[in-house]
Amino acid sequence: MRLSGLLLTLSALLWGCQSTDNGLTTAVTWDNYSLSVNGERVFIYSGEFHYQRMPVPEMWLDIFQKLKANGFNTVSVYFFWSYHSPSRDVYDFETTGRNVQRMFDYAKEAGIWIIARAGPYINAETNGGGLALWGSDGSMGNLRTSDNAYYQAWLPWVLKMGEIIAKNEIMKGGTVIFNQIENELQETSYVATNTLVKYMEQLKAAFLLSGVTVPFSHNEKGMRSISWSTDYQNVGGAVNLYGLDSYPGGLSCTSVNSGFNVVRTYYQWFANYSYTQPNHFPEFEGGWFSPWGGTFYDDCASEHEPGFADVYYKNNIGQRTTIQNIYMTWGGTNWGHSAAPVVYTSYDYSAPLRETRQIQDKLYQTKLIGLFSRVSKDLLKTDMIGNGTGYAVSSTGIWTWEIRNPDTNTGFYTVQQAKTGSRTSVFFSVNLNTSAGNITVPNVNLNGRQSKIFVTDYNFGNHSLLYSTADVLTYGVFDVDVLVLYLMEGQTGQFALKSKSGNAKFTSEGASKISTAAGNNTITVSYTQGAGQTVLQLDGMLIYLLEQKAAWKFWAPPTTNSPDVKPDEQIFVLGPYLVRSASITNGVVHISGDNDNATTIEVYSGNPAIQTIDWNGIRLNAVKTSYGSVTAKIPGAADRTISLPPLENWRSADSLPEKAATYDDSKWAVCNKSITLSPVAPLTKPVLFSSDYGFYTGAKIYRGYFDGQSFTSVDITASGGLAFGWTAWLNGALVGGNVGNATLTTTSAVIKLPSASLKAKDNLLTVVVDYHGHDQTSTAKGVENPRGILGASLISSNGTSSSSAFKTWKIQGNAGGSADIDPARGPMNEGGLYGERLGWALPSFVPSTPQFDRSSPFVGIKTSGVQFYTTTFHLNIDSDLDVPLGIELGAPAGTVARVMIWVNGYQYGKYVPHIGPQTRFPVPPGVINNRGLNTVALSLWAMTDAGAKMDTVKLITYGQYQTNFKFNRDWSALQPGWDKSRLQYA
Repeated sequence: MRLSGLLLTLSALLWGCQSTDNGLTTAVTWDNYSLSVNGERVFIYSGEFHYQRMPVPEMWLDIFQKLKANGFNTVSVYFFWSYHSPSRDVYDFETTGRNVQRMFDYAKEAGIWIIARAGPYINAETNGGGLALWGSDGSMGNLRTSDNAYYQAWLPWVLKMGEIIAKNEIMKGGTVIFNQIENELQETSYVATNTLVKYMEQLKAAFLLSGVTVPFSHNEKGMRSISWSTDYQNVGGAVNLYGLDSYPGGLSCTSVNSGFNVVRTYYQWFANYSYTQPNHFPEFEGGWFSPWGGTFYDDCASEHEPGFADVYYKNNIGQRTTIQNIYMTWGGTNWGHSAAPVVYTSYDYSAPLRETRQIQDKLYQTKLIGLFSRVSKDLLKTDMIGNGTGYAVSSTGIWTWEIRNPDTNTGFYTVQQAKTGSRTSVFFSVNLNTSAGNITVPNVNLNGRQSKIFVTDYNFGNHSLLYSTADVLTYGVFDVDVLVLYLMEGQTGQFALKSKSGNAKFTSEGASKISTAAGNNTITVSYTQGAGQTVLQLDGMLIYLLEQKAAWKFWAPPTTNSPDVKPDEQIFVLGPYLVRSASITNGVVHISGDNDNATTIEVYSGNPAIQTIDWNGIRLNAVKTSYGSVTAKIPGAADRTISLPPLENWRSADSLPEKAATYDDSKWAVCNKSITLSPVAPLTKPVLFSSDYGFYTGAKIYRGYFDGQSFTSVDITASGGLAFGWTAWLNGALVGGNVGNATLTTTSAVIKLPSASLKAKDNLLTVVVDYHGHDQTSTAKGVENPRGILGASLISSNGTSSSSAFKTWKIQGNAGGSADIDPARGPMNEGGLYGERLGWALPSFVPSTPQFDRSSPFVGIKTSGVQFYTTTFHLNIDSDLDVPLGIELGAPAGTVARVMIWVNGYQYGKYVPHIGPQTRFPVPPGVINNRGLNTVALSLWAMTDAGAKMDTVKLITYGQYQTNFKFNRDWSALQPGWDKSRLQYA
C-alpha cells in the first residue's frame, strides 16, 4: 500500500485550516489533526481505569500517580450504573468506593485529564454490561433503543451522572475533556426515525440537560460498521469525536510466537469516515481478558511482552493517531459479583499496570512513547507523506510510515518489520528527507518485535536534530537543552545536530562507543549503544544515550500540575522503580517514589545549587557529576523482612441448613408469579427467575415442596452465567445437579429421585444455583437473560411431566435483596449463602459454639453441602513499605467444588478448581489491613458426595517496595463490622 503525497497534502489543505468546537465551549476544540485544550494542541495519551474494580478510593490516587509518571496525561473512566443504583430510584454517589467526586479530585491532584464514559451501557466485561441489575427483571424494556421503558429507566442515571461530570469539566476547574455517551453501539440504519438514531439523540439531549458542555464522543466496535460520525451519512445521533476501537493482537497464551499482526488500514479508515476529526482510538489493546477455564494472566507470557507497546502504539502514531486510550492500562479486580460471565475474579487483563498495582516492563516501554508524545508538539499536526514495504528503506522486509508537519517540516518515520510477529534481527539502511536533502543512514537494526520512530528536522529547546535513527525518549529545557535517546544494547544509532559552530568535540561518560564528524552546519554522531547510560556533552547541550532497559527507569516528573507538561516543566530522574513527584526548595531536590532494589538515583534539574537529595523524606548527600547532575544511593526493600502469618485457628459451621426439612423458611419470598416482564419466557410456572423476586447477585437458594411418592425424577433447567453450577438435594440427600461448564450459561438435568428418599407428604427439593453475573448485551437479551431456575417439573412413573405438582416454591438470595444493607461494600458484594446472609464474613463477627466448631478447610467436609470457615490474623508490615498481598487457594486434584474467599467482609475471590484457572487472588490495602487485625472467611461448596477440602489457603506477597505513599491508614470506614441486625436474614 502506498498513498499519494500530493493527494494527502490537498486533503490537508481542505480540512486542516479550521478548528471546530461543539458550540457550547471553546475550551476543547479539534481539527483533523488533533485535539486542543485551552487553545493548545495536545496528544491525548490515555489509560483506561475503572474505579469500581478498586473499592479503596485512596488507591485511585496511587494508580493515577503511577500512570502520570509513566507518561499518561489522561485516564478514560467508565461509570457503573449497576454499582451506584441498587434499586430503582435509589442512587449512591457518596459512600466509599462510589464517591466518584473523590476520583475526579484525585485525578486533578495527579495532574491528569479524564475522558468520561458514563454509559448507560458500558460493556467492560462487567455484570450486565453496567446496566442497573434491578432492570434484569425485564422492566427496562428494549435495551439500548428508544423504547420508552428503557428511556425512563436510564434517564435519571444520565441526569445524575451528567450533573457530576458537568461540575468537573475542564472549563470549570475540573479535568473532564470530553464525554462518551454510549459504548460500541453499531449504527445499522441511516434513517432519522431508526430507533438507534432516536436513542442517540435522546442521550445527547439528556447529557445537555444535565449541564454537560464538553464534546461528545462514541467508539466504533472495530471495523464492523460506520457509526455516529458527522462525516458519514449523518442522519442524526452523530457525536463530535468519532473513535475506533481495535484489539488486533491475536496473541496466544500457549504460543509466544503467535500474533503481533498490526493493522495498517487505520489511516484510510479515519480518512474515509472521520476526516474532519483527529484519528482517535477510544480503546486500543493494552491486553485481553481471559475466560473461565482459560489461562491465568500471570501465565500468559505473550501478553506481557514490552515489544507489544513498542510495535503497536508506534504503528498507531505512524498513522497520524493523536488520541489513544489503552484498554486496559490498569484492569483491577471483579470483586464481589461484579463480573460478567465471560470473566473470572481477576480483571488484570495483562494490562501494563498489573492488578496488584505493580509496574511491569510492558508499562515501562509504554512510558517511553508517552514521554516522547508529551514533548513532540510537531507530532500534533502531520500529513501522511508515504508508506509501504520498502518505503524509504533498503529492504522490502521493512514497513515504513512517513508523516510530516506541514508548518515546520518536521518528519516522523515509523519503521517496523513488514511481518511484525517476526523475532528475526534485521539490518537495513534508511533514506531520510531532511532540510539538508536526502540522507541515507546505514546499519539500522530492528531486533525482532521492535519498532522505531526516526525524526528529521526535530526541534528541541534552542537546538535541532537534522535527523536521528535512535528513538527520542524526551527532551528538557534546563540551564542547557537535554536530549534523551534510547536503543537496545549493541544497536547502532546515528544523529545529526544542526550546528553553526561545527565543533564536533565532545566528552562522554559511559560504555557507548561514540564518534563525531563535523559537516556543513551539522555535527554527526555515530555510536554503538553500551550497557546502562552514556552521557554526551556536545555543542552546548547534554545528551543521554540510554540502553532500552535503562530507559525504562528514566523519569520526567513535572514541576506543574497541568496534564499538558512543557519541556521546561520537568525534572529528570534516573534509577528508581517509580518516581511519583519531584520538586526543589532551598538547594534540596525532593523526590517521592517507590523502590524495590537499592540503587543509585541520578537527578538532572539544571539547578547548580543542588547539594542534597531528599528521597521519601530521607536526606542524602548528593554527589555532583561532571555534567551537572547529582547522584546518591537510595534504599530499596529487597532486604526488608516481611512476615506473613499462616491462616489457622479456623472456626467452621454448616452454611446450608436449608436442605433440612426442619429449617424455617417462613420469611422467604414465595415464588407465586405467573407472568414476568422478562423477554425470555419461563419454561414452567410459577416464574422462578430470581430477579422477579428482587434477588440479583450471588447464589440463590430454592426450596420446592411437593407431595407423593410416585415421582421418579425431576427436570430442572438453571442459569447463572458461564461456568456456573447448581446442586439439588431431596429431603437432605444429594440427588444431582450440574457442576458447571465454561462454555454453558444455562444447563439442564433430569435427576432421578430415589424412591427410598420420597415421602408421602411435604417432600423438599432444595436447589442451590451459583451465579457468575448477568450477561452483557452481546449475549441474547443481555442483563434481562434470567438467572436462577428457569423451569422445574416433576416426572411421574408413567412419564408425564408436571410443574404444577410442586405445591410451593420459595427463594432466598442476598441479605436484604435490593436494599443495599452494606453500602460501604455495595450491592454486588454478597449472595444468598446462609453464612453470607448472617454476615459471618464481616469483621467483629464472633463465631460461637455450638454452631461453630474448630474444623478447618484443610479438613473440609465429607459429603455434599456448603461449609463456612472464618479466622483472623494480624499483619505488621512496616509503614514505609508497599507490599502487594494476596491469597492463594488450592485443592487436591479431582476436587469438584466452589469456593469463595472474603477479606474483612469483601468477597475477593471465586475459586472453581475443576474449571479454573485462577488460584491467586490479589487483595489491596484498605480491603486488607497492612498493620492490624484482619478477618478472612471461606465458603466451601462440595458439589458431590465425595465432599471437598482445601490443601492451600495462604497469604502471599507479590513484591515489596520502599515508599512514602500512605498505604498504612485507618481503613475502618471501609470495613464496617457485624451487628445483630444480620440475624433477621437467617
